[in-house]
Amino acid sequence: MAGEKRPRRANGEGSIYQRSSDGKWVGSAYVYTSTGQIKRRPVYGSSFDEVRAKLDERKVNSAHGIPVPDRSYSVAQWFERWLVTVREERRPTTYVGYENAVRLYIVPGLGRKALPRLTAAHVRAFMAGVRERCLCCMHGLDLRRPEEDRCCSVGRCCARRPSQRQVQYVHAVLRNGLAAAEREELVTRNVAKLVRVSVPRYKVGKGLTVAQAHKLLQAAKGRRHYALYVVAATLGLRHGELLGLRWQDVDFERATVTIAQTVQRAAGRLYVGEAKTEASEATIPLPKVTRRVLEEHHARQDEERATAGDAWQERGLVFASTVGTPTEPRNLGRDFERVRELAGMPDVRLHDLRHTVVSLLLDLGTPPHVVQAIARHAHIDVTMAIYAHTNLDAMRQALDAIEWREL
Repeated sequence: MAGEKRPRRANGEGSIYQRSSDGKWVGSAYVYTSTGQIKRRPVYGSSFDEVRAKLDERKVNSAHGIPVPDRSYSVAQWFERWLVTVREERRPTTYVGYENAVRLYIVPGLGRKALPRLTAAHVRAFMAGVRERCLCCMHGLDLRRPEEDRCCSVGRCCARRPSQRQVQYVHAVLRNGLAAAEREELVTRNVAKLVRVSVPRYKVGKGLTVAQAHKLLQAAKGRRHYALYVVAATLGLRHGELLGLRWQDVDFERATVTIAQTVQRAAGRLYVGEAKTEASEATIPLPKVTRRVLEEHHARQDEERATAGDAWQERGLVFASTVGTPTEPRNLGRDFERVRELAGMPDVRLHDLRHTVVSLLLDLGTPPHVVQAIARHAHIDVTMAIYAHTNLDAMRQALDAIEWREL
């Protein structure tokens, strides 16, 4: 009630008063801010008791080392600032994915909210919206389509909703951005952690048998990327690692290969960067068959270099383009499509060759930790998940070995 009188507060308790302009109650006290300084900061409420509770909470937090943010960001302002850090510190492909999630989902859904006032309820409602809204409605995709193919803009929503993986990714980006705000003490807690989203079930790729891998490589023989497919089948390198492999990383004398960089496409251009993770950076043995094929490939590349003449741009790449530059991943994908067609194996992916190395080595009795080191998996669970997916024949033999009496 306007004009309501309250007992005078002691020194250090902060002051509380009611504004005559709008009847709002205002309290303020000296507390630590995120810059390390002690400043007088206000709180607001509709009653004396509400403001007193807020003020007491703020003072308790300050006493326990939880500072008050020195400036107030909206969610949109904070994520714009955070993305600058992501661009500088993370891989280009990571930045592009984060930027898309922020621009298409987080800013439209939460951007106007004050960062310190963001609650778990806000996040929960936001994630429900992400999960339920049609992608065509959300992103205005109809505008790029011929009029006869439009749906939402003409009133017949196609209900094309985000996948479970997309929903999880948006939540992960929101959680990571708020974690950075928490580290900078702009928020007292990461409210996105309080909201759970369903984790998608990932399909583990199926490795090939020796006969299948041999059939695929026979179909690739004589093609320009034959050596690349051999390296993929015998060493289990990832796409980006294959394209980023340099001759200086191949030691023919010691028969080793060092994985140090990758080639990735992001935001319409190719990037040469560091390996996927610290675990990915490793030196692995070079099998005899792989060494022979690479030596033959080296000689063919010398011929390509001579043919290209001044057009050749030396980058030291093992699997370079015809002028020495990084190979376009999409061109490699198209070539592999042709190879699998020739082999009569339409469902095989290039990445399946990586899984083949894992399953074949474990089939030969290689200790799992050794296979993990060769595949450079961060966790041995990944190694064993691939093997469990491919070991159907071994499971059948084990079950058939049980001597059942006639049923």
